[in-house]
Amino acid sequence: MLGLLAVLVCFCCWVVADQFIDKTVPEGETVLSEFDFLQIRQKRQQEDEVIDDSAMYNKDRFEGDIVTLISPSSKPSGTPAVYSNSSYLMRNAVRQTYLKWPNGRIPYTISTQYTTVGRQRIAAAIDEYHQRTCIKFVPKTATDLDYVHILPEEGCYSLVGKVGGKQPVSLGNGCIVKGIIIHELMHAVGFFHEQSRADRDNYVRIVWTNVEPGLQDQFDKYSLAMIDHLNTEYDYGSVMHYGPTAFSKNGKTTVEPVLPTNQRIGQRVGFSQNDANKINKLYTCEPKTQSSSVAFGGVPVSLSALPDNTIQAACNDHRRDCIFLAERGHCTSSYAQFFMSENCPRSCGQCVDNSVRIPVCQDTKPWCERWAEGGMCQLFLFSGYMKSNCAKSCAQC
Repeated sequence: MLGLLAVLVCFCCWVVADQFIDKTVPEGETVLSEFDFLQIRQKRQQEDEVIDDSAMYNKDRFEGDIVTLISPSSKPSGTPAVYSNSSYLMRNAVRQTYLKWPNGRIPYTISTQYTTVGRQRIAAAIDEYHQRTCIKFVPKTATDLDYVHILPEEGCYSLVGKVGGKQPVSLGNGCIVKGIIIHELMHAVGFFHEQSRADRDNYVRIVWTNVEPGLQDQFDKYSLAMIDHLNTEYDYGSVMHYGPTAFSKNGKTTVEPVLPTNQRIGQRVGFSQNDANKINKLYTCEPKTQSSSVAFGGVPVSLSALPDNTIQAACNDHRRDCIFLAERGHCTSSYAQFFMSENCPRSCGQCVDNSVRIPVCQDTKPWCERWAEGGMCQLFLFSGYMKSNCAKSCAQC
């Protein structure tokens, strides 16, 4: 009896010990807080250095991570499910035209089963959208009937575009990585996988002999009557591109670039510049600067990047965490080199000019003086954020 109790106690400890998800908490709906977003500025996703995206390649789902809403007219007789993983249904449903979210505004909720660390990972991905695109993830209100609900079901999956009602985006075990979260949310924004483009055979070759039998349809491509390339070039560095061994039966390459053959595909670090451009083009908005705002309980809170203290030149970083990523070795990493070259050329030493950082002593937030008076400059949790954004009030000059 004592042995059984010990096993049960250990099992409970194991469940609670999950870094990102706590299944002992009842499933419910909540939203991210200002605290979640402030936290991500203190530690810039160090946990994402080793990325395993195998959870995205579920052979029972269309292209591994896409599900669909079955309309009453298309749902097979006797099938009660609203959402389906069936690849047969996917082949029909994917022909439906996806809908854009009005004005790029996407109401959302997240599951109460995500831990503090899990919430921060989701906040980091959403913050990336707010930095780089005009998409606005906002907490769901009582009047929002159509919204995204992020929850930890089995694996990673999303619907494509706005389908109406409570729309699930699953970020289960193996999915709580910023690049994977960005990928799944980009499906919800309205995008398919990059290698599904009509012109993909000009850029990648599918090694059919290495594909798991019965899964050849996971590599279908679509005509321009089904998808819109938005007049953009094929993007090897897209966060929406399959990895090189997707749906492999033997661990060998299933997707390989045509030319140049050393191109890296399947990065899960974050947006490529083309990813961000395509989102802004689809939603007909201006390219974003590194500044944006997010609503917390209806109150806009700026999440702008650190002040730009660099003399501008033609060669610039396009992400606020470039220095951190460069320090972690991603500039020379075979997995992320292409991504870093495109997004962080200055931090990777690829710029030929001699621009230097110039000290700037100013507050960038209207509440800096009040927070400094409250002692937040000295609090360990907020000191980095305060010194970066409230240099004057924190006497950093």
